[in-house]
Amino acid sequence: MSLFVTMSCLRYHIRYLFVSVILLCLGGVFTLQAQKTGTGELRRPVQGIRNLGMGNTGIGLSFDENALFYNPAGLVGVDKILVGFPILNEVSDDSVKIVKEIRELVEDKNTSGIAALLMGKRVHYRLLTDLNLILPFGELMTFGMARGLETQFDLGVRNPVSIEIDFGFRLDSITNLGFGMPVARGRWLVGAGVETVERCDIPLRTTTIGTILTNTDLETIYGKCELNNLKRAQTFNFGFQRRLETASAMKMIWGMTANNIGGLKFDRSDNETNPNPSDQNLELSTGLSWQPSWGPVRMLYAIDLRDLTMKHADDTYCQSNKGTDCIWKRLHIGTEFGFFPIDSGASTFAVRAGFNQGYFTYGFELNPFIFFRFLNIQYAVYKTETGDQIGDRPDKRKVLQINFGF
Repeated sequence: MSLFVTMSCLRYHIRYLFVSVILLCLGGVFTLQAQKTGTGELRRPVQGIRNLGMGNTGIGLSFDENALFYNPAGLVGVDKILVGFPILNEVSDDSVKIVKEIRELVEDKNTSGIAALLMGKRVHYRLLTDLNLILPFGELMTFGMARGLETQFDLGVRNPVSIEIDFGFRLDSITNLGFGMPVARGRWLVGAGVETVERCDIPLRTTTIGTILTNTDLETIYGKCELNNLKRAQTFNFGFQRRLETASAMKMIWGMTANNIGGLKFDRSDNETNPNPSDQNLELSTGLSWQPSWGPVRMLYAIDLRDLTMKHADDTYCQSNKGTDCIWKRLHIGTEFGFFPIDSGASTFAVRAGFNQGYFTYGFELNPFIFFRFLNIQYAVYKTETGDQIGDRPDKRKVLQINFGF
């Protein structure tokens, strides 16, 4: 089934929605303009809720299933078999605020009210369902597997003088197989993984109202995305962590990763001209964490600097403008206080805080069964930059995850 069955219905409503906006904006001039592609948001698959609550850190601290996507060397820190089926829902703050009002306006068929409500807002939604297994083999090595489906949708309306619509959609089917093992008497931890991505992608585009109203086929604007025709790519990830002996009491760890080794390159036919989904470049990242303990309280601090070469495919601005803002967009700082730890990656209750790209984040974790992970509830709030530079277009998002497992 093609996504544009849904998109055709959306186009019908968008036309009438923005006709009302035109009437509201007296003197507005709407002209056809070429749409702009790309987004300043550094999108990465399967961003973990624990990590997001801690400023999206993870290179030096991944001691759970998220290690597969942040640093596979962190799998060594998992001290027991983990099986999980997490369901993650993420929405932008704007989405939460306007959903009730939108429902009432739709019932009243008040399209002009809907237009006024959406102006300057950004609607974001992400759904992740995942099945993961972490299997330690004593002190020899740890094996990890994750199979997930992740959907992301973005819609924004801005510029009341010459209305612009931002729209993007991505569907990923992801399989990640990895392992981690200690070497040099456990002072070094190394890990590697194979990641397979099947992707359907409509990258975030900005289109003027004139284009929407005069074009009869949205496919020519946003491109085509068929769910039964996903593009496939496979890549390799490598990481290491170094346990620093000079800070052994602090359990300090330095880590580094190389993701998308050889690039994440999607299959294309010889005569295919569609650049989407875009290939991803090699990404180098480094991070530091320390984990002092104090009785029943586990403290965790971390700092990461990701995409050191500034070649992330989504961030075209920083590929040519490597200034201070681009460093801030790659800086992540976080902390966690876990009370009555259950295992290496979970506590009976934990609180988290951090800074993601300079924006404050926070979250919590609750394991109501106290001594095991049968039901794990996590919540996080974070901001991410969706513009070119810090402060351009920060988007506040709320994430809730319920994980069933053991």
